[in-house]
Amino acid sequence: MDPVVFFVVLSSFYGILYFFDRFFKSCMHYPYDAFLKNTGVTVNFMSLHWHTSAFNRTLLRWGSAGNGCTRRVMLTSFNAGVLVTFSLLPIGLILLIVTIFSSGEADGSGPASPSGVQLEILLPGVNLPLEEIGYYITTLVLCLVVHEMGHALAAVMEDVPVTGFGIKFFFCLPVAYTELSNDHLNGLRWFRKLRVLCAGIWHNFVFAGVCYLLISTVGITMSPLYAYNEHVVVTELTRKSPLRGERGLQVDDQITQVNGCAVKSEETWMACMQNTLKLKPGYCVSADFVQLNDESSAISHHSIDGQLQCCDELNPNVSCFEVVEDANGDVPVELPQHVCLNVRRTLEEVTEHCSSGVCSEGFCLRPLMRNITAIMTFKRQNFNGEKLPPVIYVGHPWDVTRTVGISPFVPRHSFLKAAWPDAWLLLLKYNVVFSVGLALINAIPCFGFDGAHITSTVIHSFLVGRVDQHAKRDLISVIITSVGTLLFGLALLKVAWLSFLRPLL
Repeated sequence: MDPVVFFVVLSSFYGILYFFDRFFKSCMHYPYDAFLKNTGVTVNFMSLHWHTSAFNRTLLRWGSAGNGCTRRVMLTSFNAGVLVTFSLLPIGLILLIVTIFSSGEADGSGPASPSGVQLEILLPGVNLPLEEIGYYITTLVLCLVVHEMGHALAAVMEDVPVTGFGIKFFFCLPVAYTELSNDHLNGLRWFRKLRVLCAGIWHNFVFAGVCYLLISTVGITMSPLYAYNEHVVVTELTRKSPLRGERGLQVDDQITQVNGCAVKSEETWMACMQNTLKLKPGYCVSADFVQLNDESSAISHHSIDGQLQCCDELNPNVSCFEVVEDANGDVPVELPQHVCLNVRRTLEEVTEHCSSGVCSEGFCLRPLMRNITAIMTFKRQNFNGEKLPPVIYVGHPWDVTRTVGISPFVPRHSFLKAAWPDAWLLLLKYNVVFSVGLALINAIPCFGFDGAHITSTVIHSFLVGRVDQHAKRDLISVIITSVGTLLFGLALLKVAWLSFLRPLL
């Protein structure tokens, strides 16, 4: 969905919801209040809150289900969660410090420097495509639900009552929470309490691993419905794509080759497109065709790049071709060294590609193109495997890659769309990134995060013999948490400066 449309629709939804909420509270006060109380919904300006205790019995059954072996496995899992959480703490702090003190002068158009690893704070419209905001919201909801479910299951295992769940939407930002009995939680021994506090981080970590496993096995899981990495399918052509039109590519076309280079995946597609600039292919054409279609003019050189030209520069449909010598250095006597031919007609007559000047039929001709221009021939087929007329384009490969959307999933049935598994794969990738990021951030001792409660628990458990007064231990916990909060705040300010403020100055 277009981001502007998304924000307009969401703002309208909140506006209508808030209007009717005010209206019903004034006209139908008691029935409407009873409805809100029964459903657990609270409507505020540009925010929505839902709280429920309906899942408490279900969680209690899950926590008490199974035999002693199942319980031991779950406890072992939560013990591993404590260890993982404490191992993530220094990683998160180091990444925050690197992010704060990095120069931030790297060129955003190129790949990141391998020597500078830093924490990427993902912001829609800044370092994430704003068009995919629906994926971000869905991913955040899933990650938050998994996180809170971890706290709830660990609490049930430790006999801590779960009093409810809730989720708040501040415009499009979701925030979930689990409501536990603080008295029972604080009455646990320190390691049992850490199991509950670290369970959310552990579940995010496990969820990221599951999503990564699904990504790694997507070719197997999708095999009954899609053929994976056999060809690529055109899923989108932007409005400005030079390959649109009756003689161009069409959505659902299966591209099999580009200039003789086999296309089987997204990686080979990009490699073939890059090779169109690096490797200038030759074409085997008959001498009769050349003699009948040669439009050569006086040979000249461009004043700028010195490129040899034997065609009328005002005619965009023709190009100068050079006759390539064979391996023995012989040039066919019946053809001149340079000929001017119509590009489309010539490529339609091509019997095979050549690189060394040797052709089984005809002679090898290589187009003389500028370094930023290439001739691309796209061989394609339809859903039934029937070959379609090739599409020929003269231009820069970048114009193709940025305006043509492709997918490595070839549908096995006509009612399937190649874009569906791409959407599923993209959602899985965002879940991996967001889950790991949520686990790292929550491990940091920062106010409002799990790390603050974990720090407090560790301080009160290990310093009780050295620091007798509870207030002093609280002060130490607050100081450590304040440092973590300061680092996180500075990292946010750094991102805000580099992303928003500095470009405006």
